[in-house]
Amino acid sequence: MPDTEMSLELLAALRSVADLLDFTWEDNPPIWMLGGSCGLLLHGVALGRMPQDIDLYADMGAAEQLHEAMSAYAVDNPEEDRSNGCYSLLSHYRIGEMSVELVCGFRMYRGLSRYSVETFRLLPHTPLQVFPEIGMMRLMPLAHELVFNILRGRVDRYKAISSVMKMDMSRHFPPLQELIQHHQWGPSHMSILEGQLDISKAKA
Repeated sequence: MPDTEMSLELLAALRSVADLLDFTWEDNPPIWMLGGSCGLLLHGVALGRMPQDIDLYADMGAAEQLHEAMSAYAVDNPEEDRSNGCYSLLSHYRIGEMSVELVCGFRMYRGLSRYSVETFRLLPHTPLQVFPEIGMMRLMPLAHELVFNILRGRVDRYKAISSVMKMDMSRHFPPLQELIQHHQWGPSHMSILEGQLDISKAKA
């Protein structure tokens, strides 16, 4: 785990999530990934403050099984959300002191850009990892975190993310190429992306 301390409450909640959603014994387990500020912290991205919640991403087909696994901590049932130019099936949980959000089937619209989270495309780039004091989980690729934060205008976040990606582009380029080629990008967002990284090969 990167040399960034987490609060005991956050570590405990992440450990509970890893335990609750451990489907490694199944033949066809539902796929979920840790994203948001917690994922960034585990990727080694510098954050201005400790994560305030836990964001989990999955495809729509995994929603029911994941919700059932965390149902003891649920504060609501999965409901469609269409706010802020986005669509997803959202459900929320409370584990100890931490809030957990399960985001399924996420789609985002900003100007001419159209982006969606498709774990089946990301899966080859997101191996299961074992994190000390937490357990086993997959992290959303930094390529996703980069484009997501560009689309929502979080300059502080996407600059911090791109600086980490530049240190190992051979690892981060393939998922970035996947996201660029399979989604729609408006010129303004592509210009920001080009300003952060050399993506000429990804567009080819």
